[in-house]
Amino acid sequence: MAKQVTKGHCYLCGSIIAKSGFRKHLSSKHSFVGKNAQECVLLRVEDTDTKAYWLYLDMPLTSRLKTLDNFLREIWLECCGHESTFFLSEGHEVEKSTELGVLPIGVTLAYEYDSGCTTDLQITVLSTSFRRRQNVAVRVLGRNVPLNFICGTCGEEAKYICCECNAMEQPPFFCSKCIEKHEHDCILPVVNSPRMGVCNYRGESDKYAFLGNANGHR
Repeated sequence: MAKQVTKGHCYLCGSIIAKSGFRKHLSSKHSFVGKNAQECVLLRVEDTDTKAYWLYLDMPLTSRLKTLDNFLREIWLECCGHESTFFLSEGHEVEKSTELGVLPIGVTLAYEYDSGCTTDLQITVLSTSFRRRQNVAVRVLGRNVPLNFICGTCGEEAKYICCECNAMEQPPFFCSKCIEKHEHDCILPVVNSPRMGVCNYRGESDKYAFLGNANGHR
């Protein structure tokens, strides 16, 4: 798929911010100081290929990679219970029991979901930060606005992707009308995830679409 320059919603205030300016927006507009502060790690997660799909998250220092793994499966990945692994840049596996607070600031982890039809992510530890103490282990701070795909037949907004066309490097996107006439059977919905069109991923568990300022991620 072609690379796309993406912007994202700030889940704290509703602003639409360019990916390149999102970290600055968080530090200038949403820093929290107070006796009820909870120290966290600020993370950026993005697909390794196009980097068009991305998330900004914060998690308490004592949270483990297993918690992050579960979250990534829920928002972006889970289809058939495949295995997943975290790696350092040198290729060394990082145990899922590792606490985020021990990871050096600036380190980037590689993450693989499904060794067969692999979805590759990279996770960068940007800084430590503070938030109002809460029970949510993973707080979504920002997420890319859903990408726009066009039906290769009629030019309308695409709602479906054909896995077979995608594999053959033919135009894979179709609107609701054109997909009814399409000859192939392996059809999946267009979703806001780097695993779109892979295996049997349909995004059923993704409950994190931006709904406005009332998401409760303060």
